[in-house]
Amino acid sequence: MGSGRGRFKLLRRPVLKGYIMSVSPRLSVCELSLPDTSFEQDLDLIKASGATGVAISEFKLRDGDEAAQLASLKASGLAATICIPAAIAPLPLLPDYIYPGPADTDLRLEAMLASIRRLAPFEPDCIAVITGSSAGYAAADARRIAVEAMREATRLAVSLGTRLALETNRNEGIDFSFLRSLPDAVDFLDEVGEPGIGLLYDFYHLWDETDIVVDTERFASRIFGVQYNDWREPPRCAADRLLPGDGIMDIPALLGALNRGGFDGWYDLEIFSDDGRWGTDLPDSLWRLPYDELIGRAHSGLLRAWEIRHGQGRG
Repeated sequence: MGSGRGRFKLLRRPVLKGYIMSVSPRLSVCELSLPDTSFEQDLDLIKASGATGVAISEFKLRDGDEAAQLASLKASGLAATICIPAAIAPLPLLPDYIYPGPADTDLRLEAMLASIRRLAPFEPDCIAVITGSSAGYAAADARRIAVEAMREATRLAVSLGTRLALETNRNEGIDFSFLRSLPDAVDFLDEVGEPGIGLLYDFYHLWDETDIVVDTERFASRIFGVQYNDWREPPRCAADRLLPGDGIMDIPALLGALNRGGFDGWYDLEIFSDDGRWGTDLPDSLWRLPYDELIGRAHSGLLRAWEIRHGQGRG
């Protein structure tokens, strides 16, 4: 799995019921899907794939070299999309080896704000955030800490010309959030009360929720970005995602609901497929594929679902 395998202004698009999506989806690739390449190698791979956006991972930025990396991004012509900070949550994430950080919530908030400041010059469409785990806290205390932190982080992001996108988490094998559903996340956003924070809609965490198609259409105006993938049944570990079309999700139904609700933002490939680095050595790990093949197959699968959805009509 090696390297050989592989300036965007913030869009404030109106979201209207019945709005027709773009002729083709706006494709992006999350750098977390490509764990063994450099930032510059990712730009080359993603541009060659035909995608027009990159979800920058702060883990691939090099201390002191950010200006050169920003210049590389501008030269590539790619847009920074749903970017991933190194400090993503005000509460700890479990297990902590995936996203290590301090236990102290004040220190965690300081780190979140530093991540936002570091990513903002790349002009991301949005920056991903999540609440973290409520383990060890009273539920009300965990919520208060997360709401107050997200409020402060959102205000900083907006002052720097970007915005935040809040993800839920299905909490199977990992505990990254106390928000368990799309309606839970919307209620949380309403409590934060800042327009500069919306939803990050990850197929993997949401696809099998009760009433997900109805809720997706209902809350599409709150969605800032979509992360796409597919579901293996049963999953063999917490990092066993599939490429679209290879699993059991009804992806055309999700796309249709996003369409009817008016979403017209980025579709970002996010794949975790453990090859042993997180404790489970999957023999058919997608991370063992050449990365150009991984990206190409992912895009083809999403586009097939897109065509199926549009072939069914827009009703």
